[in-house]
Amino acid sequence: MKNIFISIITLFVLTSCEKTVELDLEDSTPKIVIEGLVTDREGYQYVKVSRSAGFYATGKTPRVSDATVMIVDDQGNTFSFVHNPNSHADSVGYYLPGTPFTGAIGRTYTLTVVADGQTYEGSDTMFRLTPIDKLEYRINEEEQEDPEDDGRFYELLLFVKEPQDTKDYYLFKSFRNGAIEYQNDTDVYYADDELIGENIDGISLPLFYAADDVAKIEVQSLSRQAFVFYRDLSKLLNNDGGMFGTPPANPRTNLSNGAVGFFQASAIQSAELVIAE
Repeated sequence: MKNIFISIITLFVLTSCEKTVELDLEDSTPKIVIEGLVTDREGYQYVKVSRSAGFYATGKTPRVSDATVMIVDDQGNTFSFVHNPNSHADSVGYYLPGTPFTGAIGRTYTLTVVADGQTYEGSDTMFRLTPIDKLEYRINEEEQEDPEDDGRFYELLLFVKEPQDTKDYYLFKSFRNGAIEYQNDTDVYYADDELIGENIDGISLPLFYAADDVAKIEVQSLSRQAFVFYRDLSKLLNNDGGMFGTPPANPRTNLSNGAVGFFQASAIQSAELVIAE
């Protein structure tokens, strides 16, 4: 997930000739950006705290390494998080549980982050997730004829029974040889059960594999709030920026006090296989 803070600028230029327009933009006041995840699997829990960057800034967003971070569930259990406990150079701004724990389906979790003297909170509920029935693969003949990546023309097929007694929301992640992969940098794969229907019966996933690749699919349950966040995020990432397009805006969040990002609680199901010729 990308740290996103949008400075919205509307510019109407009516002219009879082309010319270069230099914009003199003042940087907006940085905002705290929070990404947090609690799951029912050990080792997935984390919170990342950073600051939004200026409009023309490049590279990584500034990380916050001195925040106080904790999560409390609706049973009164408190979990304190520690900044970068293994001192990894690429994990500045990441907070991990001081004592490892796993979340539980049906519980609501509240994140509290204190940074720069300000307190930010967000809550989310972990909903159930139906186990994956099976995962298969097949050759995509169209991709085989003109592969984007040499030799990668196998697609995964996912089979899941979707419960009809509840309103459910999902996030999908595809992995190739242990690393998460996307067809495009702007891809966000999410769905609700109205889109899916009663059965996910061999739905194809948007990533191609080569022979001997280890293919994996991960499904996360989402709350309604999280679904809206990912829908907004997808619209933002895929906004073409045209004059008549919808103006970009930060995805709606469950975080307080002006923070951007999202705190998510999800159950996880996954399956993997090796592609054989």
